[in-house]
Amino acid sequence: MRTATGRRRRRGAYALVAAAALSATALGTTPASAASHTLYVQAPEGVTLAAEPGSYQELSYGLYHDDGDYRVANGVLTLDLSELAGVAEVSVPDGCFLAASDTVAVCDVWEVGDLGGSYEGPQFTFGLRTAEGAPAGAELNIGHHAHAETDAPAGVLYSERGSTPVTVESVPAPDLGLTEPPAVGTVAPGTALTVPLTVTNNGDAAAEGFRLQLWNTYGLEFASTYPDCAWTPPVLDTEEAPGGFLDCVFDTAVEPGASVTLPEPLRLTVASHALFERLDVEVQPLGGTQDPNTEDNFVGIPVTAVNTADFAVQGDEVTAAAGETVTATIGFRNHGPAWFANTGSGEAVGTVTLAVPEGATVVSAPENCWALGSGYRCELRHWATPEEQIRFAFELRVDQVIPNATGAVTLQASPRQAPYDPNPLNARAELVLNGAAQAS
Repeated sequence: MRTATGRRRRRGAYALVAAAALSATALGTTPASAASHTLYVQAPEGVTLAAEPGSYQELSYGLYHDDGDYRVANGVLTLDLSELAGVAEVSVPDGCFLAASDTVAVCDVWEVGDLGGSYEGPQFTFGLRTAEGAPAGAELNIGHHAHAETDAPAGVLYSERGSTPVTVESVPAPDLGLTEPPAVGTVAPGTALTVPLTVTNNGDAAAEGFRLQLWNTYGLEFASTYPDCAWTPPVLDTEEAPGGFLDCVFDTAVEPGASVTLPEPLRLTVASHALFERLDVEVQPLGGTQDPNTEDNFVGIPVTAVNTADFAVQGDEVTAAAGETVTATIGFRNHGPAWFANTGSGEAVGTVTLAVPEGATVVSAPENCWALGSGYRCELRHWATPEEQIRFAFELRVDQVIPNATGAVTLQASPRQAPYDPNPLNARAELVLNGAAQAS
């Protein structure tokens, strides 16, 4: 969805919409020639918006007609949002745009379905988020009307004008929060950790249970099991950094002002390949209740292991005659024993740079490598598992045979990884072209 800063239609197009709306007003209700064929707006009967800032509510609208013998197209649904100014921020879905200083939403329906036939329900879902200072007890309206073209005799159909009541109320709701657990210091691989998690209800209504979601990086392993949890283990053969996900539902009621802990403490094991790890935890009340304050629903727990990650590059040695093309493959390898990831920033764990040997020209480079001066730079992913190898194949054309033409292969590792590399010397290698050749 887009908020009030979303795209806007050209002024001329909006003028046509405004003119059509004006015509509908002048004509009043549906023209007599189309009395048996009607355009309808499907709208909510009403919506209650919690007065607490940030509270969220959705409402859906649709456009349909009642005679399947005719085609209806180019429908325009218009919502008057002017009464929501200062009360709620409106998010508009795809197919809609904001106009008239963000007080009007206009939605396009290219094909308008018929009731009992092709109409499948509301096409547009809007979001309302309560603004700071919204007055409790306010009674507002969202006006709506529509028009569309038809191949029926009427030519154009107009809906009746209607409105959706919006009431702002102080609705009692649970406000769950997680107590920040104690920081975990530097630990050794194999360490068993106990992470105390406390859920507190800071709201004015009971939570009839809660949902707890936990994301762990690859170097942490869950040792706890709960009956109402679904576990998704790490997957290594994807483009995403490996990590686990634990999704739990607890039916424990949390009264206002009360705090509860898990049935058993959360236990984790620090894996042998751990280095910079993180556990993220989020809590939400059950029962479709909207938490009015989500700022304290999340905690992140960093864990650093005593470990090393040995990053290295591999070179190559190839031979070709003048005019020939040869494939040279350089590479990167993490000798471990730890994995490494920039999970927070998403930045690459490093780059591999190739200086092209003298007398050769690169005619084809890997897609994640780009020319840099007389060489090439190749970007790695933002994570590297132990013993992982990444290869970069370059097609080189030999323009001139130069015996032992040598290009450097170097690794520029992430500054965060460098202090944990036990062997920085293997971050450099060579690409040798025609090492045993003689000048022709």
